[in-house]
Amino acid sequence: MKNNILAVLLCLSAMFGFNTKSNAQTLIHYWHFNNYSQGAMYTPTINGIVADYTDLSGSNANILYKANTGTNPTTYIDSLQPVASDYDTVNARMGQPAGGAIRARNPSDSMKLYFYIPTTHFKNIVLKYGTELSSLTHGMLHQDFDYSTDGGTSWKTSGLSETTDAADTIFKLVTVSFSDTTANNNANLVFRITFSGNDTGTSGNNRFDNVTVEGDTITSTTGVATIVSSEAGYTLYPNPATNSLEINAIADGDKTIMITNEIGRNVYTGAASSRHFYINTSAFATGNYFISIRENNTGAVNTLKFVKQ
Repeated sequence: MKNNILAVLLCLSAMFGFNTKSNAQTLIHYWHFNNYSQGAMYTPTINGIVADYTDLSGSNANILYKANTGTNPTTYIDSLQPVASDYDTVNARMGQPAGGAIRARNPSDSMKLYFYIPTTHFKNIVLKYGTELSSLTHGMLHQDFDYSTDGGTSWKTSGLSETTDAADTIFKLVTVSFSDTTANNNANLVFRITFSGNDTGTSGNNRFDNVTVEGDTITSTTGVATIVSSEAGYTLYPNPATNSLEINAIADGDKTIMITNEIGRNVYTGAASSRHFYINTSAFATGNYFISIRENNTGAVNTLKFVKQ
């Protein structure tokens, strides 16, 4: 009888999307590329792409497409325009819609993709992203991984859950976890992708979207973790919250508001038009939340994190 009950519960979980993980990790960095505005960046002048969201204020988390030492191929990185056939929601968070991605263009055999992902105050690090290649004949078939815990001085593969992945022509999820404890609480952690397995011509590219870095918070000796609750002029108070949140926006104007929990489930959707507004949080369960505020007249989205006690 117990086995039958367990089977029923598992079936219900699969049907309705229940999450059985009791301790969701904290989102540290997130790139969704929907607001990407740098255009095509050609070697040798390619800038890093700053995270759309970071839990670490001033961390400079960024993704950089960079040539190997001593090489300077004529290639570039750009954005994939959000047309229907390329929409991607693999690993999407914070209510972000299907939309923009980035493309690491061929020739990429002399290039590498660097993820600068500081993990200060976090442990048990997991990196995830959606990826696809433009075609089996031109996109690079293999993505090979290594990482550095000293800012790029030395590189290693031991401690990664996987060291290579085969891309496909539809977006798929790649998950890489770090068992190396030196990746924990590390301001200089860098993850790197090397491309191989196809021609070296100028046609073709590998695409990336919804890059996330997650981890478990390392509690300080005082038992209080750092809480970031402002972004681009927005502030919220109090944090941690109990019964309500006060939001201070940049200016008046119509706004769409969405709040999601740590596993990305929407728990609140609303609207506001004034510069200052309140949200009732009394019914929220204890935990970490993300509030995304979309300015309807510009489409700009700002995301803040808060804790419900």
